Amino acid sequence: MMRHVYGHFQDDGSYSDQMLLMVTTNCKEDHSSWYLSTSCSNHMTGHRDWLIDFDPNIKNKVRFADNSTIAAEGIGRVIIKRKDGKTAFVNDVLYVPIRKNNLLNLGQLLEKGFSMEMKQSHIKIFDSKQRLVLKVPLSKNRTFKTNLSALRFNVSQP
Repeated sequence: MMRHVYGHFQDDGSYSDQMLLMVTTNCKEDHSSWYLSTSCSNHMTGHRDWLIDFDPNIKNKVRFADNSTIAAEGIGRVIIKRKDGKTAFVNDVLYVPIRKNNLLNLGQLLEKGFSMEMKQSHIKIFDSKQRLVLKVPLSKNRTFKTNLSALRFNVSQP
């Protein structure tokens, strides 16, 4: 079954402004690292324990810019803890068990009304009201990588 999915940040309702206030300056490589990407078709993670509202019936092949494909084994939402302690969601995140890195697809964000600005060795992402939600520096290997604090959940896997 093929499904076109689109993701975005969404407030959990506990705060009047719907934004994810994150600023990252120095990211080390760990499980909380997310790469901002246009080379993949969807947001992706290999962390099943991060996904809520998980639908395992969505089986999808994900195609990358280099035309390679990998299998997605479901879709869900990731809850992110914001710097102000509140939570926000990244919606429509594909579960790809073999993924070692998490990918945040810029195209999905654009489709949901977010805008991007690249200058002075940073990318800034703004919501539809032009509020800054994410600022990420360009790393030495010319990628944009940030750490987002995802909440974990107990998951019983078949």
